[in-house]
Amino acid sequence: MDQKEIDQYANLIIKKGINLQKGKGVVILTGPGTYYFARAISKAAYREGASYVQVLLDDWDVLSERLTYQEGDELTFNPLFLKALDYEFISEGWSYIRIDSTEERLDHGPLDGQKNQILGKAKRQFSEARSKKLMRHLLPWCVCVAPGPLWAKQLLGEGATADDLFQVLKPILLLDTEDPLKAWEDKKDMLEKRQNYLNSLGIDSLHYQSSKTDLVIGFTDQARFIGGGEKLPDGRHFFPNLPTEEIFTTPNNMRADGYITTTRPVEVLNSTTEEVRFVFKDGKVVDYSAKKGKDAMDSFFAIDEGTRRLGEVALVDETSPIAKSNLIFNSILLDENASCHLALGEGYPTGLANGSTLESDELLKEAHCNTSLMHVDFMVGSKELNITAHTRDGKQVQIMKNGVFTF
Repeated sequence: MDQKEIDQYANLIIKKGINLQKGKGVVILTGPGTYYFARAISKAAYREGASYVQVLLDDWDVLSERLTYQEGDELTFNPLFLKALDYEFISEGWSYIRIDSTEERLDHGPLDGQKNQILGKAKRQFSEARSKKLMRHLLPWCVCVAPGPLWAKQLLGEGATADDLFQVLKPILLLDTEDPLKAWEDKKDMLEKRQNYLNSLGIDSLHYQSSKTDLVIGFTDQARFIGGGEKLPDGRHFFPNLPTEEIFTTPNNMRADGYITTTRPVEVLNSTTEEVRFVFKDGKVVDYSAKKGKDAMDSFFAIDEGTRRLGEVALVDETSPIAKSNLIFNSILLDENASCHLALGEGYPTGLANGSTLESDELLKEAHCNTSLMHVDFMVGSKELNITAHTRDGKQVQIMKNGVFTF
């Protein structure tokens, strides 16, 4: 891959992804296979005036050994220096970047599902304070991808290289434009126009229909569609996802009835799931099945009560650049931005007009915003999906036909 193009991409993550302020720190989470991009981002951050960059390694092969040889309390141990890092991260207003673990999913030993669930839950509880700040968009964060040789072979065939995959990603990331920074500003404006239209309707519920889906999801009168670039308390914009094609909102976690089936593979607790069918009643998953990954879903639903309720409703047009590639990327970042999706688990307070006032779990529950240690997106969009909005003044408005927005 051309280093200038990699540096241009890293610059995009720093300037648009987290909109780094001079003198602020950055934490980057990467796997071994994408460390080269973490290095490029780190250099870009220092060029932009970062005070300090901390790269953390997430190695699934090492994780495999830990799960093999540890038991009981050993699995829930987290060193206190990570708590200190979280404290400094929050108190000093740092930024967080995660490079999706596309290489590591293809290069690791066996992962014990039950032990992994115990370890993962302990890690999320340990860093809950940082997670809440990020979920409320009080601090900048960005999830991105980086091409690697294993991922390239998985997607494009045995002879494919990381550079071949980067050529696929460039138009998706708008790196093929004359000015990628401006192109992402234009993308933000387009997504905001879609949000504004949907927010003007006064939507009470959305009805999802296809050959494998018949589900009605309800909303409180505080729900609002957001997405694309998000705004920090100081007014700065950042992109939590690069790339991004979605607009999303926070549903009433007590209002979902019917059934829906996932349309793309999803990693749940480091295991692949496919064609998961969820049956909802009064907002709760009361039954489920899966073509693949039923054991992973069993472990997921055992984590806490909130995993059985919705925390996010996201709409994505099937004509997006990611969808038009006709690839299953096996990356939640890319696949969720190729398809309408629903998240089970924690809801985004920012998807509610009064979200900034919801500072405790008690207030979130009163607002029917789901609370959970988890937040996992499940893709449900397809070229046969139709969505009808039922408004608070009694109107029915079709907002999506055959997977494409009608407006």
